[in-house]
Amino acid sequence: MKDYDLGNEEFSVHFYEWGKNNKPIIVCLHGLGNSGAAFFELAEYLEDNYHVLSFDNPGHGRTSSFVNEDDYLFSNIAQWYDNVFQQVLKEPFYILGHSWGADIALHYAKKYPEKIKGVILLDGGYTFPDFQEDMTFSKVYDGWNYYMNHSSVFDNWADIIKEYQQYTNHWNKKIEEMVSTLFIKDEKYELISSKFTVLSIIKAFFKESFTTAYPYIKSSLILIHATLPKELINARKAGITRLKQNIKDVTIVSMIKTNHLVHWDDPHKVANEIHNWITK
Repeated sequence: MKDYDLGNEEFSVHFYEWGKNNKPIIVCLHGLGNSGAAFFELAEYLEDNYHVLSFDNPGHGRTSSFVNEDDYLFSNIAQWYDNVFQQVLKEPFYILGHSWGADIALHYAKKYPEKIKGVILLDGGYTFPDFQEDMTFSKVYDGWNYYMNHSSVFDNWADIIKEYQQYTNHWNKKIEEMVSTLFIKDEKYELISSKFTVLSIIKAFFKESFTTAYPYIKSSLILIHATLPKELINARKAGITRLKQNIKDVTIVSMIKTNHLVHWDDPHKVANEIHNWITK
């Protein structure tokens, strides 16, 4: 694995790289509050057959934050990413997104279909918020606002581990390394993503639905989704139905006994599903 920084003193973009330049390219975009390091394990299973690039999204990891709230709108961040991709990519690629990153991937594929060989969604871009009726804007916005004010700072590393172990059934040293990229430490451990960034993204989810991108997806698409919690089964069914109605070539993979971070719970199986789909 290598990592790079693009840009200047005013704005820097950070990304990780695995594999060789002569292999098919997979660009990875992570979820809210995470970083490009979230794909460490998955990329290690893919690097023999693919050239993998994983970016720290704006306001996450070592990539600078946007100044304006509307810059986080999916249509705008897709255009911003195209300018970034042009600096490092010279040919069409597969775009992979988890959670928030899945929505970015869909809107990018909508705007630049000629640059996309295929879309890979990891438990994102198909349920939230459109098909989760209880996830109203006020509930989600107020919940994240409270979290950023009261729960995004930790006294010690042990508390962070205790918190993040709840999100996966596959905890190991590699995941702990990934989590370490999410925080900065002064007197306490503070989440790198600011409240401004997080709340701007929440607004974007409700302003630009992922479903508006579906009719414009021209490439094949695979959704690899979690099956836990079971309470989301109806939302998953509704989202998958809409996907199939709007996109011609859709593959659905249910990851049994996995949570939202499917690529943490079973990175080997996720990598195999991606490889089988690309090479079919």
